[in-house]
Amino acid sequence: MMSSAQRIGAVVEREYRCTSLTNVIQDGPQAGQTVPHVHMHVIPRKVGDWANNDDIYDELAGKNKMRVDNEERKPRTEQEMKIEADWLRSFFPKENQ
Repeated sequence: MMSSAQRIGAVVEREYRCTSLTNVIQDGPQAGQTVPHVHMHVIPRKVGDWANNDDIYDELAGKNKMRVDNEERKPRTEQEMKIEADWLRSFFPKENQ
């Protein structure tokens, strides 16, 4: 999982033009896990994206109102997510999948 996150992170940094990444595994509901399977969040970061760098953890834990999955954010459609996934998939040769 970690080597995949490193490979994916390199593409995310380049293609989303970020300067850093936050990699997060939330294991269990009290840790903020909202789906019952193991996965890692690879979050692109840029200078100044949070006033206090560690505020991202409050965001992930749902302590702040503005969240990626909050009610005010218009959900992406399955088609929009598929388009992004297909675009990102193009950066990984088939023999390594």
